[in-house]
Amino acid sequence: MENTVLLVDDERNILDSLDKALGNEGYGILKAGSGAEAIRHLMRNRVSLVISDLRLPGMDGAEFLAKLKEAHPDTVRFVLVGHEDLKDAVALKKCEAARYIIKPWNDDELKGAVKEALERFNLVAENRKLSETVKKQGLALKDLSANLEKKVDEKTRKIKENFFAFVKIFSNMMELYDHNVGGRSRRVAAMARKLSAKMGFDGSDGELIETAALLHNIGLIGLPREMIDRDEDLLTADERELLMHFPKVSQDLLSSVDTLRQAGIIIRGCMERFDGKGWPDGLKGEEIHIGSQIIAISAFYDRFRHGAKRLTPREVLIKIMEERGRAFDPAVADAFFGFLGEWIEEERAFASDSDGPEVARFHITGIRAGMVLAENLTSAKGRLLVTKGTVMTEALIERVMKFHQIEPVADCACIIRAAARA
Repeated sequence: MENTVLLVDDERNILDSLDKALGNEGYGILKAGSGAEAIRHLMRNRVSLVISDLRLPGMDGAEFLAKLKEAHPDTVRFVLVGHEDLKDAVALKKCEAARYIIKPWNDDELKGAVKEALERFNLVAENRKLSETVKKQGLALKDLSANLEKKVDEKTRKIKENFFAFVKIFSNMMELYDHNVGGRSRRVAAMARKLSAKMGFDGSDGELIETAALLHNIGLIGLPREMIDRDEDLLTADERELLMHFPKVSQDLLSSVDTLRQAGIIIRGCMERFDGKGWPDGLKGEEIHIGSQIIAISAFYDRFRHGAKRLTPREVLIKIMEERGRAFDPAVADAFFGFLGEWIEEERAFASDSDGPEVARFHITGIRAGMVLAENLTSAKGRLLVTKGTVMTEALIERVMKFHQIEPVADCACIIRAAARA
């Protein structure tokens, strides 16, 4: 996305100096000598950031920036001020600028401030675009007829199958790295998908959120395993800094795949907070994608239900109620409260220590798609093939059987239980 910066000052030498400082940074540059001329530029161009002097002929800078905010609330506003302008508290407050640049400025500091502001502008714009797309698609999906599935082209169906197979590969990478991380991602994905449906985000919208949830921890690959489940209060400053980068790493890993780019953006926002105190970008409120918020509350519940500190559903519910409006969007939290009762029933399908009557021991050749491993599947030499809790698919069974021909699976048998129906 190319960003356009509008420079507004009635002194030509100031405009030229700003142009010289920013002209080689890859931005489109527009110049105006007055507020009226600047407004004409804004009518014809999409402007990301405006840098305006406070003292302008005719319409002063404060009045111009007030009109700018009213017509283009998302456009970032910087104000150029002299030392004498700092005394005019009323005008400065009226501008409601994101930043005040004191003349004479330092070019490097100006470039850094502009770059940071535009990165935030682009991220907010992309998040808003994704949210609008999800909402529009959700409304459109409700109008589809029951027979639409029959009209879907076979080639499209195959592409979709291949896409989810590709997602499973990423998921299996997490399983191989740490089965706890992989199991957590599967539970969070199932919970996020069902909560999304409860909130009206079904079909492709629900699949997008489920995909993001399934892969939201992929950036943890490569981090020391002993620090992943450690209480945050026990982390060193260096470990905390390392952990805070994993949403960006997750997004970077997925950004090169077109079909996963939107999921990457959602994943990047999973550690943001509704009150703006999250990371990595400090987004708040509606700036955070609704899918990110759904995944965040699902992951929070799962961490306290299945992590080192195992709490009861009621105890976790109390924690979420305390964070309503702080960590979590009140609307998402309220939907979660209404959804939790039915999820507690679903949660049993993911129990890793179940030994009820549904558990049975099958010969390796008796495994069927839809069964769930109740214990790790290993080779006779102790090599881990598939972790417990994994839902077996045709593709996974085929890979296990091929490996079995080379290196037999232990005792040629494994404990299996049937997967719960959705």
